[in-house]
Amino acid sequence: MSQRSSVVERIDKQLILQIETEKMYWEKVLTRVAAVVKALSSRGLPLRGHDDKFGSTHSGNFIMSLELIAEFDPFLSNHITQYANKGKGSTSYLSFATFEQFVNIMAEQVKETIVNEIKDAKYFSLVVDSTPDISHTDQLSLIFRYVKKNGEPVERFLQFFANAGHKSEDMADAIFMALGANELDIKNCRGQSYDNASNMSGMYSGLQARIKEACFHAVYIPCAAHSLNLVGECAASCCTLANEFFYFLQNTYTFFSSSTNRWNVLNECLSKSINLTVKRVSDTRWSARHDACLSLSRNWNEIIKALNIIINSSTEKSTTKCEAKGLLKNLKSLEMGILTTLWNDILERFNCISKKLQSVHIDLTTVVTLYESLIYYIQDLRNSFAYYEKLGKEKSGVDKYKINRKRKRKMPHGESNQNNSTFQQSDSFRINTFTVILDSLIAELNKRKSAYDTVNIKFGFLFDLTKLPLSKVREQAIQLQLEYPEDLGSSFSNECIHFRSHLSGLEDNNLPITVLDLYKILKHPNISNLYPYIEIALRMYLCSPVSNCSAERSFSALKRIKSYLRSTIDNDRLNSLAILSIESEITSSLKYKKVIEEFSIQKAHRKNI
Repeated sequence: MSQRSSVVERIDKQLILQIETEKMYWEKVLTRVAAVVKALSSRGLPLRGHDDKFGSTHSGNFIMSLELIAEFDPFLSNHITQYANKGKGSTSYLSFATFEQFVNIMAEQVKETIVNEIKDAKYFSLVVDSTPDISHTDQLSLIFRYVKKNGEPVERFLQFFANAGHKSEDMADAIFMALGANELDIKNCRGQSYDNASNMSGMYSGLQARIKEACFHAVYIPCAAHSLNLVGECAASCCTLANEFFYFLQNTYTFFSSSTNRWNVLNECLSKSINLTVKRVSDTRWSARHDACLSLSRNWNEIIKALNIIINSSTEKSTTKCEAKGLLKNLKSLEMGILTTLWNDILERFNCISKKLQSVHIDLTTVVTLYESLIYYIQDLRNSFAYYEKLGKEKSGVDKYKINRKRKRKMPHGESNQNNSTFQQSDSFRINTFTVILDSLIAELNKRKSAYDTVNIKFGFLFDLTKLPLSKVREQAIQLQLEYPEDLGSSFSNECIHFRSHLSGLEDNNLPITVLDLYKILKHPNISNLYPYIEIALRMYLCSPVSNCSAERSFSALKRIKSYLRSTIDNDRLNSLAILSIESEITSSLKYKKVIEEFSIQKAHRKNI
């Protein structure tokens, strides 16, 4: 009886074999289709072209990739020959409807992976920013920051909201809707970071205030990189000469770039070894200002040479020569030489710090340390006027300052001007320009740093356990436990004392350098269960965002995906393509078998898969 019921002896064994063979055939086809979709979508490339015909040069990246693979894959080549370009009514799984379905399936799996990671981490923070796309539709980007099981903090993109509105109430409703749709509890939110726009950062009616109404522990942390840009912007507009310096940088770029002939003259004068041409000044990206200032500093003599060639040219217009003379006059001044060397040093340091602040793995303790280092650096520069004056004289070749016309004050009867002290031009420039710029930088850095000190003080003692006295550790641990009574138990302070002794027993080369290093020590298998509340406290601290740069990066993907050729893309498809491109790390790890199984459930009526 058992022999009769075996597959080998069944009368329909040929039919079963035929079904299994067909199933294996279509699985091979779909595996290749899924691989192409995954590769293209993870890089933000368009899939569809002008038509969907194999053999056409306007068929798009999807069909082009399949044709390329078919040149070296006989199986796919035979399939394309047999099934392609047959139109509706025949199943080939090579049409745009197939890869659109694969895009949706993969996007849902990536999104499910992110949501599950957030639920496993429990604590998360929100990063939100908005920008208009190519179709002038406002897109609100939602980013989650959390700590994975291996102790690594990550920032993941979840979705774009189209036309969510600029009012804080509308943005808050969109965020709460997304949290509810993904079954994420707002009570587990421990931080929020935006730029300094009032509709988001407003402490009374802004987005941060509405999030804090729902979760008191969602601490607002302004974007550290954006705040550093505002520090530089404030210093650049604090006095007349500072404004004129950056206007000069922009005017120099505009003058040369507006004419191909002038640009060629400049390129011929530039040193081939440096190969750094003039750059434009950006209002938002301060790294561009550093590039522009660095170019002027390195190519000082070459720019002067190019301006002289244009001035002495017999073919240039008189207006062009007049403009070149004005630039040359500003360039050959001691003030411009000093400001160039000063701003070049300042912007070089600001640019390095700004790049560091954009890292996902940076923590608040490092942010405060970096801001303090800039404050001390600017304070040292404040006492270095003689040094920069010397550099300015060497660069400009001018020893005297510009003589500004002074308005003579009418002396009242009986008043003498013998006791009136007049500043030298050097002292006037130092007091009214040099010191004003540096003092403005120091004041703004202190102001911006205070926003991070407030949050850092609460958790910062965990990083200084071995440096603080025992009583201070116990006191701050009790304060932190009282602030988070639902997350930290009453034994938290006792854990801190014990962990302090554990750190004291480590060798110097094993001591943690950052908070992330400290957390990784806790994740060691031998001690992971000994300090559960310290692990929770560090997890809450590490999930606190310090910048909204991940949201800015999502806008770069938005520009690639929703380009002028794809400006009519609907928001659901935009979100699917965006999450596959932005979270390409997760996209690349998707298993073809799981994707094809989900596809087969939706397309079971077509073929046996």
